[in-house]
Amino acid sequence: MHSVRADFDKRCAEIKDYLDWLDDTESKDHGIPKGLPPTMKAAAMLLLYNLVESTMTNAVEAIFDELQTRKVAFDSLSTCLKVAVLANVKNVAADKLTDKLVAITTDIIGCTFDKAKVFNGNVNSKKIRDKLSEFGIKTTNAYKEERLNAILVARNRLAHGAESFGDYGKDLTAGELIRDYERVSGLLASVLNDVEEFLNQRHYLSAV
Repeated sequence: MHSVRADFDKRCAEIKDYLDWLDDTESKDHGIPKGLPPTMKAAAMLLLYNLVESTMTNAVEAIFDELQTRKVAFDSLSTCLKVAVLANVKNVAADKLTDKLVAITTDIIGCTFDKAKVFNGNVNSKKIRDKLSEFGIKTTNAYKEERLNAILVARNRLAHGAESFGDYGKDLTAGELIRDYERVSGLLASVLNDVEEFLNQRHYLSAV
């Protein structure tokens, strides 16, 4: 989890610096072209979404890395993890899977995990709750931050060209973006704490 937290902290620092600068441009004349600030504020929504999906994906990957590092056998997994691994199996072509498997009871866990398919660009509060529940992770947060849904909608509209960056960002303020960042980063910090506790206590193992 150390590398996951390090990446999270790095991205948070980058976003905070960017938002602080945007906040400063609202109160001072930096000679920036008039139409640019709205575009830059819209871009901040993509930065926030990137923080959400990357952190969640890295957290899930950390679970599978832990299982591989400890060479946990499939039969030793909790029921939730067994179901998750078997769900991954159906997404892997049989011929590719057999080429990778040496000791099936341990290799099947790592060989079937595909980081690119964990969320597929659609992470909101419900997806976070569902993923944690899927792995049987005990949570210390309700994970019902409504702004995550707004950030996801913004990401999709901007990424798919449904709205221009300038049009989307014209009504945003730096203060609103900073509040969104604080809510999102706080929620993600809770996720990392819950995942770390899950790993430290080895709750991925079946109860004996």
